[in-house]
Amino acid sequence: MPNLKIEDTVILLDTSRSMLRKDFKPSRLVVELQTAKNFIQSKLSIDIKDRISIITFGNITKKLINFAFEEEKLIESLKKVQISGQGYLHEGVAFALQILVEEMRKIGGKIPRIFIITDNKLNTDTNKLVKIIEIAKGLGVFIDVCQLGGKQEYGENSLKRITQKTGGDYEYFNNSKELISAGKAFASKKDVKEGIDYFSPDKKDTIAPLVSEIALPLRRPTLLDIRLMIEGKDRGQKKCQICHSVKAAVTGADFFSEGRFCPNCDRAMHLSCAAMWAKKTEYSENVFRCPFCFLLLELSPAALKLIKDKEDLTQEIKIIEEGEKLDTKMMLIPDEKIDQINASCSYCHSIFLGDFKVYQCENCNAYYHEPCLQKMNKEIKACRYCGAKIIF
Repeated sequence: MPNLKIEDTVILLDTSRSMLRKDFKPSRLVVELQTAKNFIQSKLSIDIKDRISIITFGNITKKLINFAFEEEKLIESLKKVQISGQGYLHEGVAFALQILVEEMRKIGGKIPRIFIITDNKLNTDTNKLVKIIEIAKGLGVFIDVCQLGGKQEYGENSLKRITQKTGGDYEYFNNSKELISAGKAFASKKDVKEGIDYFSPDKKDTIAPLVSEIALPLRRPTLLDIRLMIEGKDRGQKKCQICHSVKAAVTGADFFSEGRFCPNCDRAMHLSCAAMWAKKTEYSENVFRCPFCFLLLELSPAALKLIKDKEDLTQEIKIIEEGEKLDTKMMLIPDEKIDQINASCSYCHSIFLGDFKVYQCENCNAYYHEPCLQKMNKEIKACRYCGAKIIF
């Protein structure tokens, strides 16, 4: 029996000026929209629980509608399509991938897909596209391509090769009738082989190569939070939602010493309790889902050490007090090495595409876009990941 799962699909529509050509009757754009409409109708007829989001990419990349399974709303959103400039494929795929990553963080067990409809009259930054496709492959994202007219290209970065790398399908069409029918064919479910469903809650033996790169770190308490807890003003309210105690079951540490919060639902948990929970989880010892909102989370090596060294229960991760903050410097990453970074920004959690300078924390090795670093320094004057004070 095929292992068919609920799917989240981003339809990526080419809205560059070349789509106004009339070699496909009445125009490439009209046929493209009809193909998208057929895909939507067929997809939801196969499984009403599947969801679809729609993005256009021309001179600008724009989201027409967030993930939905209401056929009428999805088809209505196609009326918002606007033709502009020339399409930038790497930007469109990067945007689609970012939307899918947001959903992957929220809940597991779904198959992520990108369905591109284009005439291949595109501008593409090859280096950026290669990096983005590798990320998609590492996250288990299927990319399908439906090409209408245009030039069929062959090679490492061709549309066909992109689909091969990600396990998707590629078809080329030179007439309207075949193309419109293709929307139904592409809507078919992906047959996911046992063991590659990286984000399913019941998978304990398979880890997506890049799953840790999209997991978010637990939020540290602010200095005000810590001060209130130490002074006792807020102590009774800060109980770990895993062990239901102020003191950690494994280390005996108070919450103000070892407490963290889920960045999504803000539930409190001890680091050691989170580490024990992660040890039983479906991904790896340091990547797990919040037991309350199911957001994908990552633990630091220091947190794992709390439960690995059980014989020394006096070990704690010490929250840095205002008067004894560690210092750190932010190192500028050379432009030619940005493409080699297999991590996301620790502030905005977006991947690095070379649009901004990138800095790395000397203390914890977290990476930041330059604008994100400036915002973070203005807000807290410290690394958001390790809490060390930034020295320029």
